[in-house]
Amino acid sequence: MINRAYALNSYTQQKVAGTTNPVDLVIMLYDGAIEFLDKAATGIKMNNLQIKLKYIAKALAIVQELDGALNFEAGGEVAVNLRNLYSFIMVELVKANLEYDADKLIRISDMLKNLRGGWVQIRNTGQ
Repeated sequence: MINRAYALNSYTQQKVAGTTNPVDLVIMLYDGAIEFLDKAATGIKMNNLQIKLKYIAKALAIVQELDGALNFEAGGEVAVNLRNLYSFIMVELVKANLEYDADKLIRISDMLKNLRGGWVQIRNTGQ
C-alpha cells in the first residue's frame, strides 16, 4: 500500500512542476501558508506543542520564500511594500509562537488570504 503522505507529496510536486505561470506558484505558496497557519492555530487550541511548532515553521518558511523571491527592479514600490508586510508577518509569527496566540495566527492567515486574492485578480486579468 502506498503511503498517503508520499502520494500527496508526489501529487504536489507534479502540480508545481506542471505550473509555468509564476503567479500560480505564488498563489500556491499563499495556499500552503494559509493551510499551515490554520493547522498551527488548531495545534495551539489543542495545546499540542509539536503541531504548533511544525506548522508555524512551515508557514514561516513559505513567507521567507515569498520575501526572497521579490524582484525590486520589476516590482518597484509594490515589492517594497510586500517586503515590509512579509517582515511584519515573520515577526508576528514568532510572537504567536512564543505567546501561544491562535488569534494572531488567524489574523495573519486573513492577511495572507487578502494578498492571495490580489494575486488571483492579477492572474485573472492576465497581467
